[in-house]
Amino acid sequence: MSSTSTITRRRVRTAVLAVLTLLSLAAVTPLAATAASATTTPVVYNYASGWNSPTVRPQWVTIGQGGSPMAHTWYWNTWGTWTAKSTGTLWTNNCIPNCALGKTSYHKLYVTLDWIKWHGSTRYFYRMKWYTPGYHLRGYSSTAVLHFGLQGGTAPGWH
Repeated sequence: MSSTSTITRRRVRTAVLAVLTLLSLAAVTPLAATAASATTTPVVYNYASGWNSPTVRPQWVTIGQGGSPMAHTWYWNTWGTWTAKSTGTLWTNNCIPNCALGKTSYHKLYVTLDWIKWHGSTRYFYRMKWYTPGYHLRGYSSTAVLHFGLQGGTAPGWH
């Protein structure tokens, strides 16, 4: 075997190794970027704020304005990358004779946030479940499932 063919084989082998190394780095980099972005802490949006004021572990979650129910989430048991759970109090207004003069009542509440979506570069909880043992929200059983987003308007909210 000539020295020229040995040198050519080494160059080919070196070139092949270099290409394989670059290909393996190209394949791993998107996975690493996905894993890194998936670990960012998700936020929750409140209805009156629309896409403004994203919050981690909020003390209040408001689903509407005026006489709409509000969750006083005074303790978050967990706030992870895929789900969050809270124990709190549901505040409701009976709006009789109107919401300004209505009576507020308070109920034990368990909140679960999950189903991650993106708004721009921000991960947020899209689905919220309210479980109120012994109390039924109007139009729901003791469990209400709400989703955050647009529904026939320009401002997103809990629906």
